[in-house]
Amino acid sequence: MIKLERVRQASAIPKAFRGASRIDKLLALVEGRRAGALSFNGDVWKAAKKQLKAETGGKCAYCEAAAAVVAHCDVEHFRPKSRYWWLAYCYDNYLFSCQRCNQEFKGDEFPVGGAAWGEPPLPDAGLAGEALRAAVARFTPDPLADAEGLARTDFLQALEAEQAHLPDPYLVDPEPFFKWVADPVNKEVSIEPRGDSPEAARVHEAVTKLYGLNREELRRVRWPVYRDLLTFRDVLRTGTIAPELRQRIVETIRENMAGTAQFAGMVRYFVRTEWQLDLS
Repeated sequence: MIKLERVRQASAIPKAFRGASRIDKLLALVEGRRAGALSFNGDVWKAAKKQLKAETGGKCAYCEAAAAVVAHCDVEHFRPKSRYWWLAYCYDNYLFSCQRCNQEFKGDEFPVGGAAWGEPPLPDAGLAGEALRAAVARFTPDPLADAEGLARTDFLQALEAEQAHLPDPYLVDPEPFFKWVADPVNKEVSIEPRGDSPEAARVHEAVTKLYGLNREELRRVRWPVYRDLLTFRDVLRTGTIAPELRQRIVETIRENMAGTAQFAGMVRYFVRTEWQLDLS
């Protein structure tokens, strides 16, 4: 996992998730909640898929494997809509994830160490018109217009108070929590907690259990990337290569560290932390 950046421009965020359309969808959710018959329209969040995919470089936001390698990828609700129904159409609750991480492992689980964010109280049944719209508008943030929804500071405070065990890569840099361990005998690379802090151990336990980040096919598919990186390291350390070849190797390593590259978090760890390679 690596840190992701959410693009906050009107051209990137579909109208379905902002302005009046966002409030219309919240009203539908409130009506369903009142009636005890909540239902979700999956076609809504599909509109976010193209942009979310671009922000992850076409990789699963959790395991960092390319969508074509691990499985079909789609829009994932970071906080499960079954538990956080008011976030079902919240753009800030979406990311791009493969079916293995999302459906086979995570499902509806979302462990927290703090106070779970309780559902917002439903508006008074007597409210109608603009008063009702104003009330439900504050259930979630508007991704572009802070004054039109739940204030972003309040939204982030509610998230932080939960002390979620799973890191949201749009809000937290996951890389400091992990180290990577290569096994040349079995030709695998595993993700492990970095350091001995309780937080790193808790996050590692959560991502391995709920994202399956140490499942066998992932450990094995990381190996060729690591093997090639190890070869580049050994060549660079000889100190006797031609300047042109060295530059090509350095450029290749940098490409493998880019956010669009598969397993960039693993590559960055070995290059920057484990080996401390000089790429100048």
